[in-house]
Amino acid sequence: MKILITGATGYIGYPLIIELLNNTTFDIIGIDNNNRDHWVCKCGGNTFTPNFTKDDRLNLIYGDLTDKNFVYEILQIHKPDVVIHLASQPSMPYSDLNGERAIFSQTNNLVMLLNLLWGAKENGPSPKFIVTTTTGIPGQTNKINPEDHTPNLAGSWYHVSRGFDSANLNLASRQFGFEVVELRTSIVYGLQTTTLRRLGLSTRFDTDTYFGTALNRFIDQAMNGTPITVYGEGKQTKPFISLNDTVISIVNAINYKFAKKHTILNQTTIDISINDLAELVKLFTNCEVHHVLNPRKEKEDWNMTFENKKFLEVLGKEPDGITQGIKEIIGFLKTKV
Repeated sequence: MKILITGATGYIGYPLIIELLNNTTFDIIGIDNNNRDHWVCKCGGNTFTPNFTKDDRLNLIYGDLTDKNFVYEILQIHKPDVVIHLASQPSMPYSDLNGERAIFSQTNNLVMLLNLLWGAKENGPSPKFIVTTTTGIPGQTNKINPEDHTPNLAGSWYHVSRGFDSANLNLASRQFGFEVVELRTSIVYGLQTTTLRRLGLSTRFDTDTYFGTALNRFIDQAMNGTPITVYGEGKQTKPFISLNDTVISIVNAINYKFAKKHTILNQTTIDISINDLAELVKLFTNCEVHHVLNPRKEKEDWNMTFENKKFLEVLGKEPDGITQGIKEIIGFLKTKV
């Protein structure tokens, strides 16, 4: 089976490729344009750990998915059985910087996916699409979000772009007859999967304001001996999933028998408040927790919860625990200091 993976050197793409290369016999083609490093550098950020280790078993191609001719050529030459689309501009704060970044984020994300969908339609045979979007598409609702279509009421220009992606996936499924699996990915934590740990490897760990998650920022602050700064009251409850479970679920989705339609799964295993997250980091670092004025426009009592029964069936294992996951992140980073 031939699998095309976009965003191949990214936070999820790299460990996914390592997992497939070491535990399956799939033929892997990876595509990336290294834009993530450019965006992070432009914002003054950096990553704690090296992102990509070259592997001769991987056919890695550098190119821009917004270039229709490039995408069509790749699909014509390789004719993948499965397309795993992980590439996007993934940052809410980055997309909210100014009008230019908002337009770029939406144009970049939509054009990449449309090129892949139409490229597959016009250059057949039709592959199975596995696409990661975001649990942020429904916006700030205190309702339990279903594993199904929801209104696109997202709270940032990035998140709205993924709502548009979801609509386009549905349209392609209906018009082209594609099998489409949309994984609405929650906040992913971790530096290593089981396979990466065995090989002594890790993925990137961004801690800057624009591309680092709240958890990464808390860990960075604690390890530098500064107080953990929680925005606002910190009562918001948000969904999380380990990097290991993220990768395993994507691998399992390759051969999982889905209906020949657009299937939506909420790729999440735990809901936890920002306060509880900060306290877990404090538990392993003995760092103080301070609350600061929230610079973001979000509800302080926002409880974001999701149905995930269908997703857990695809995951096929007991989900990883976030307490142990945070302990492992801190332990690994201490070896790098």
